[in-house]
Amino acid sequence: MKKYLVFLAAALLQAGAWAVTYTYTGPTYNAADITNFSSCPGGAGDCGAYTHAMAQGGSLTTIAPLSGNLNGADISALVTSFSFFDGLTTFASNDPQVTLIGVEATTTGGVLQIIFNVQRWQTPAPHLQGDHFDGMVTMNSGSIHNFVCTGGPQQNPQGQTRCQAGAGIDGYASWVNPAPGGTWAVTGLPPVASTAVPTLGEWGLLLLASLMLGASWMAVGRRRI
Repeated sequence: MKKYLVFLAAALLQAGAWAVTYTYTGPTYNAADITNFSSCPGGAGDCGAYTHAMAQGGSLTTIAPLSGNLNGADISALVTSFSFFDGLTTFASNDPQVTLIGVEATTTGGVLQIIFNVQRWQTPAPHLQGDHFDGMVTMNSGSIHNFVCTGGPQQNPQGQTRCQAGAGIDGYASWVNPAPGGTWAVTGLPPVASTAVPTLGEWGLLLLASLMLGASWMAVGRRRI
């Protein structure tokens, strides 16, 4: 009975999902790769200028660790939360004006690369053609600020609205192409499997205690029969 209870507790622990966090640290922007607005007339949206001291950075959390054989795979469905900053705009999953466009991961050969694509509307819904938005794509792809939605809004299956195509107006839009580089780091990976009995969390201990109590009652009942 004791061996059975230990085995069951270990199985319950292994079956649980392990939330894992992936953190991105991008290089500072090259001054030569920055194009900022020349003026900011009234009604031109939220103007903002990038500087060479800024960089992309942030993190995302997945419901389980990424497998080691991905090659540009779409992992959007695994992402439970995220927060990124490009020096001007914060793109957070709890912001109703933020839309996750896509997340692609490559993990083959021990490489960890995640292309994270996100947009943020500058004004609340409903969104229309001509509205202004900001955007960011990690891994050397760039950031944009105060672009005009020219392709019209489009709703994704999650009910979020994205701009299909945008244009940067020199008068009040900024954009930057990050310098090569940028690294991803992972935290929260589950422990390596071993023959040792795993440590149970609070709920695991409660469940194990219940199982042991039930087993005790069963043993007492057998003795009374």
